[in-house]
Amino acid sequence: MQGVIDRIEEEVAVIQLREGGEVIFPLDQLPEGSSEGSVVEIVIKSDEKATSQRREAIRRRQEQLKK
Repeated sequence: MQGVIDRIEEEVAVIQLREGGEVIFPLDQLPEGSSEGSVVEIVIKSDEKATSQRREAIRRRQEQLKK
């Protein structure tokens, strides 16, 4: 997914997506040298290990609440 940094406000960048819409993104997570007008690639991927760990932690909490 690509977008263009439309503007920078305080500690975030507002990125206009080519597909429409916008994303608010923390400045400290942008590539070095990024500025208004920079084209950026946004990649979102699933972390199956972290998801599994989170589900297990929730299951344990639910079991504790049942006691």
